[in-house]
Amino acid sequence: MRPFLLWSLLSLLMTACAPPGPPVRVLPLSPPCTSRPERAQLLDGSWLQQPGIWQLRQSALLEIGRRKFPLEGLLQLDVGRGEARLAAMNEVGLVMFELQLDAKGEQLLRAIPQLQRQPGFAPGVAESLRRIYLQARPLAGDRLQLQPGSQRLWRPLPGGSLGFIFTCAGELAETREISDAGNWRVLYNDYQEFDGVRIPQQIVYKDYRHRVKLSLWLREVKRKDE
Repeated sequence: MRPFLLWSLLSLLMTACAPPGPPVRVLPLSPPCTSRPERAQLLDGSWLQQPGIWQLRQSALLEIGRRKFPLEGLLQLDVGRGEARLAAMNEVGLVMFELQLDAKGEQLLRAIPQLQRQPGFAPGVAESLRRIYLQARPLAGDRLQLQPGSQRLWRPLPGGSLGFIFTCAGELAETREISDAGNWRVLYNDYQEFDGVRIPQQIVYKDYRHRVKLSLWLREVKRKDE
């Protein structure tokens, strides 16, 4: 998330008063794995690798330093095409902005005037969504690192690495990048089964370089075929 995005979001979030979700739980250290999934399951078993279109209604809490700003959002995620569409609303259902994106670019479909005047608003939001939903993709050539309570697939990047940490059951628990391009992580917590696929009920995104934290709580989920 770019620095100019932070001030852009203030105009939006000061008008949103949706109640924040429950506090983020601090989970204990995982016990050693008694069995481990095969590499193929790590590559293809994540909910973000399953075909279909996800429609997610979420509560969100953005934290910038000590300030906290809640809002509500509707996200449509097309996994097969690698596309996402987000509509963010205030407490009375007014759409503050609507954004469509993929891995290569983004388009601001509509926004309230004060957001339209903010330079770089759409690229900043799109960057955060890519990291949470579209970049959580381990590749066949990634290196495998076994840890007592988890396993990690990772690849080197200029100035660091990008890694994916999985639980003993093969569920994606964390995406972490430390490199010249950024210093951020995404935590995926509280998996529940829906339509035969286990998906996280809580996602926490942290951008350490810009001191931003975004917590998402899943309120409703629908899935349809592509």
